[in-house]
Amino acid sequence: MPRGDKSCWVFGTAIVWLAIFATSLPAQQQSTTASPSKTQVVLLGTGNPFPDPDRSGPATAIVVNGKAYLIDFGPGVVRRAKAAMFDKGIGALEPTNLTTAFVTHLHSDHTVGYPDLIFTPWVMGRKVPLEVYGPKGIKAMTDHILAAWQADIEERVSTES
Repeated sequence: MPRGDKSCWVFGTAIVWLAIFATSLPAQQQSTTASPSKTQVVLLGTGNPFPDPDRSGPATAIVVNGKAYLIDFGPGVVRRAKAAMFDKGIGALEPTNLTTAFVTHLHSDHTVGYPDLIFTPWVMGRKVPLEVYGPKGIKAMTDHILAAWQADIEERVSTES
C-alpha cells in the first residue's frame, strides 16, 4: 500500500472510531437506569470510481442514539440514506436529519455526492447547517460548491419569504 493510501486509511479509521467514541461517551456517563446506547453502522455505498449500476459511491453512516454521522459522501449518498430510512426503518437517515459528515480524503469518488448532501436536505427543510470535518482542502471545496450554486441559493432564499 503506498504511503499516501495508508495515511488516508489511518485518517479514515481514526475518524470512524472518534465518531463512535465521542458520541458514546455521554451515554456512558448516564446513570445505570438509563437505556443502553445503540450504535448502528450502515453501508450506504461501497463502490469505487468504476460506474457500477449496482453500487453507490463510498459512504457509511454511523448512527448513535438516533443521530447519524456520515463518513464520506460518494455519489448517491442522499438517496441511499433515504432508502435505508425506508428499508431499515432508521429515522436518523431521513435526509433532513443528515447534519454531520466526515470525509476521509478528497478523492472524487468520496466527494462527488457533497453538493447533493449540502443542497437536497436543505431544499427538503433541514433547519441547521451541515457540519463537515475533513482534511485540508475541504473548506475550499465547500466554498467552491457554494459559489457554483449561488444563483440557485439566492433564488430559493428569495422565494422562501
